[in-house]
Amino acid sequence: MGTPEGSGGLPDEHPERRVYLSSFLLDRVEVTNRAYAAFVQGTGHRAPANPNPARTLWKNNHPMPGIEDHPVVNVSWEDAVAYCRWTGKRLPTEAEWEKAARGTDGRRYPWGNDWDFMLANSASHWAKRTIEFQSGADWDAFWINGEGARLSREYGVNGEVLTLPVGSFSQGASPYGALDMAGNAAEWVADWFDPNYYRGAPLVDPPGPARGAIKAMRGGSWLKPAVSLRTTDRDWGTMDSRPSGTGFRCAKDAL
Repeated sequence: MGTPEGSGGLPDEHPERRVYLSSFLLDRVEVTNRAYAAFVQGTGHRAPANPNPARTLWKNNHPMPGIEDHPVVNVSWEDAVAYCRWTGKRLPTEAEWEKAARGTDGRRYPWGNDWDFMLANSASHWAKRTIEFQSGADWDAFWINGEGARLSREYGVNGEVLTLPVGSFSQGASPYGALDMAGNAAEWVADWFDPNYYRGAPLVDPPGPARGAIKAMRGGSWLKPAVSLRTTDRDWGTMDSRPSGTGFRCAKDAL
């Protein structure tokens, strides 16, 4: 788990270490709008919503027509936990998520070690070339003022969100057959996020920090460049944030 120092990766991915996990099960695909709608309608839980109401993808507790099989986004960590509990499951830990994504052979991407923008829904997939953002200015130049903004207007759901039906990239499956572990929607996981956690984390079933202020995400999204779709890349968000690029999948202990 993690990335060896001196071989790339970001500081919060160091040090690389061998982690042992108890058996667990993980959803093969991200939770879809269709599945989440059953939860909303069955429990009265709040529907996904964008901070800008004009960009919200749901109306009257139903997703917009045509996106039923896209990953649900605009859900908070708390929403994800509530859904998983409703299904008798839970969010995966960071360690479980990473193993499901990279297997035991340490893959850089779920499908192998070489980047291919045709195997995952990302900024590079839409641009049809490898995209990297070196700064916030590069991000703005692509997504706010440039090519990405045009692509979102032309192809995005509600003129913005470039998710695709889950499982659209079957050739990008992980060693265990999990799909969209890179791109489409980033995924909430159970752990609090601590950039230094790996330096003293348990080597058996690491549960994440005991406390924190922000929650971990994994997998990158349609918004992200290639570097953010690596199996070791870590991201985070506040518990109540509801980003347009973040969804989740559920896990449970194996019987």
